[in-house]
Amino acid sequence: MQRFLYEQDYNRMVVSSANRLDEEIRELEGKLESNGFIYRNKPFQLFPRVVILSSSDREKIRNDAEKLLAILEKVIRIYEEDVATREFFMLDEAASRLVQIDPGYERKIRISRFDTYLVPGEESFKVLENNTDCPAGTIFTGRINTVIRQIPSISTFLKNIPPLFEEGIHKSDTFINELISTFAEFSFGSPLRSMAILQLDNHVSLEVKEMLKLLQQLGIEAVVTDPRQLSYQDGKLYAGNQRIELIWNKINSADFIPLLNDSDALSDFICACENLSVCHVNSFQARFITESKLCMAYLSDPSFRKHFTEEECKLLDKHIPWARKLSDVPSENNDDQALRKLFKLNRKNLVLKTAYDIRGEGVVIGLSTSQEKWEELVDQCWDKPYIMQELIAAPEIPVPAGQGSSLTHKKFSADLFMFGGKFQGFGSKLSDELKVNVFQGGSKQAIFSIDDGAVKTSDTKRTDCKYCGNCTNDSERCS
Repeated sequence: MQRFLYEQDYNRMVVSSANRLDEEIRELEGKLESNGFIYRNKPFQLFPRVVILSSSDREKIRNDAEKLLAILEKVIRIYEEDVATREFFMLDEAASRLVQIDPGYERKIRISRFDTYLVPGEESFKVLENNTDCPAGTIFTGRINTVIRQIPSISTFLKNIPPLFEEGIHKSDTFINELISTFAEFSFGSPLRSMAILQLDNHVSLEVKEMLKLLQQLGIEAVVTDPRQLSYQDGKLYAGNQRIELIWNKINSADFIPLLNDSDALSDFICACENLSVCHVNSFQARFITESKLCMAYLSDPSFRKHFTEEECKLLDKHIPWARKLSDVPSENNDDQALRKLFKLNRKNLVLKTAYDIRGEGVVIGLSTSQEKWEELVDQCWDKPYIMQELIAAPEIPVPAGQGSSLTHKKFSADLFMFGGKFQGFGSKLSDELKVNVFQGGSKQAIFSIDDGAVKTSDTKRTDCKYCGNCTNDSERCS
């Protein structure tokens, strides 16, 4: 796992702050609430935890994440050209129609997130899922990181280490600017004036409400609407009386796919997309091909490695867990019965995933399932869009337990945000559960990296360490 910096400093801070940390968090949360500062969709316990990476580790993660995203773009191109690839993804007629739509911009994946675990003992990460659909946290991740930095003891801790690198995800307008940039490519440079955020039955999450405020501050007229309420008239798409130039489709594919059963209800919306009368983000290729969990099996399966270069294959082996489609017969097996037996006998080492899900609801972990139920699921899901994926153990990190200076270990994930093909920074979830998810009892922490450029230009005068009183080198203080 990437070496975390200043852990001794952090532990000393926890000891010296003792019960004060809980009080600091309560006071901060009260202040934020009174000021109307919104930073989370649902309540969760705020932990005073930050992880610090070196700039070199950040650079390795950035480099590999951007290369992996380029591979996903390549998968979309392969899908267009290769029959076996199209068959592998098992898209029905309605979805197949949508992925044939030219989105009007070259890079098909504009806003995305790799959900990963940092691998203990290795300078690497494993991608659990490609979120190329409509990832949450594009605004709130930066706000959560800001809130954690405002906890007084954390703030003091951070002031006594080198400056942090300010990531794109730390700024709310980074996400909005990517939408604007995408529309500029789509419209040959025209400014974005109006847009819609799609939500089922106009159900508006708190993050979406905050998006609306940001858009309006930029002079962009924005509304939330259900796609079934859109109308297409004279080559223009409308939500009520408002013309819509761009759509941020915030309906997860797991919830969007059932809408396709009513083609008439979506006909105006789909026609506008097909005729390039509206800019739709993310593209349907990103939402149905690379978002699908089947893509993880595709990237892992040796049957399709012929489409990738030697360098790309090495990168996939490094970051993509072993996975197979339940209806697929890998080259190392002669029949599906052998593969079924393999899956059934290795329950404790495997995870069953449906092609599209949300909040981990379509994920079954073998360790949490009885052998009888597991074997039943394998048979039920066979020849359907499911994958079996290697179970990757979540790394753990010591976190203040809320009882004086005591610590408890929690599992954590590392979310890698990608806008416009470029790495934008980290999010991170904490949990005691095997599924590390905020909607299943989890929480958040912050992952930062050191800004080497700021370190080189900072004042190097002696500053005594608040903990030991002897440190003179800021970059090595008590660590």
